Amino acid sequence: MLATCGASISGFRTTKCYWWKRKDRTPITLRWTLDVHVGQSYSVLVTADQYPADYYIVATPKCVNFTKPNAIAAVGVLHYDNSTTSANGPLPSGPDPFDIGFSLNQARAITLNMTTGGARPNRQGSFNVTNVTLSQTFLLRGSFALIDGYPRYTVNNVTYVTPSTPLKLADQFLNGSGVYELDAFPIHSSLPAPVNGTFVVSGTHKGWLEIVFKNDLDMIDSWHLDGFGFFVVGFGLGEWTPEARSTTYNLYDPVVRSTVQVYPGGWTAVYVYLDNPGMWNLRSQNLRRWYLGQELYIRVYDPDPNPIKERSPPNNLLYCGAVQAPPPPPPSPPLPSPPPPKAVPVPAPPVPVPTPPSSAAVKTSHIGW
Repeated sequence: MLATCGASISGFRTTKCYWWKRKDRTPITLRWTLDVHVGQSYSVLVTADQYPADYYIVATPKCVNFTKPNAIAAVGVLHYDNSTTSANGPLPSGPDPFDIGFSLNQARAITLNMTTGGARPNRQGSFNVTNVTLSQTFLLRGSFALIDGYPRYTVNNVTYVTPSTPLKLADQFLNGSGVYELDAFPIHSSLPAPVNGTFVVSGTHKGWLEIVFKNDLDMIDSWHLDGFGFFVVGFGLGEWTPEARSTTYNLYDPVVRSTVQVYPGGWTAVYVYLDNPGMWNLRSQNLRRWYLGQELYIRVYDPDPNPIKERSPPNNLLYCGAVQAPPPPPPSPPLPSPPPPKAVPVPAPPVPVPTPPSSAAVKTSHIGW
């Protein structure tokens, strides 16, 4: 999860790429290489039209300096069943790892297939986002800062501090009081100086949110949103402006992801429909940046207590921090002792009847005449 990589296959001129386990992506023909970003995966169909042999499959990082070509590489082998020739020769190098234009054009070429019969990721009957009405826009700038002499990564100059009380507990039982302040930090601009803070913003339930991620650093970043998939509507270099919605965005067939790349010095725009109530983490998926504070939370609140939308806390919920477990209920009074069982009368044994003597035992007298 540290860097974007490009996968190359030696000896093959083209491949076709399909998204993993999905039938609603448009296949694209690629020459030599495919960018695979953090948190993403692909299925690749290779046209086996070459001489039967073994061929290298190589993955190398992008935007990483190394002194020798392919000094950092993962190598696999594509094997023909009737191959008698082992893979040999130099590893394929692929395009310039710092050629952002190549990667940007490839990312824009990956779109939703509007002609296939796959399941759709958005609301019933709406197969694109050309007609949505935006409720909110977040402009989130990822950058580096030193705070009290320590390296930190920030969002709009706020580096996230994890409170001792979990946010969902604080939201449920304290309305956030003493743990976080809702909407305390800007979502359209950066603070003048970097600060530590528990960054929690409001998201409009069942509203369309536009998020523009800006990357001030010289490495590719990746952003992930828990609880939702979002439509990737645009990529660009330099500063984002509202005019990009009409000149750069793809609103007809954008792909849906939960993790998206942001190129160095560039921006990425996504649309997300906030139909899932909860407290959702939005973070850099680069482990170093995430660990050092590049994250925030979006609170999507629905006042309807319908448990179908969000279940109530379970009875075995673990409490901690500022939220203490409620006192146990008083013990129930003891139940009265059951009455003793009634005595059951025992019938008297039957009186024995004397047995009459048998005929053999009867004595007879004979009287003589």
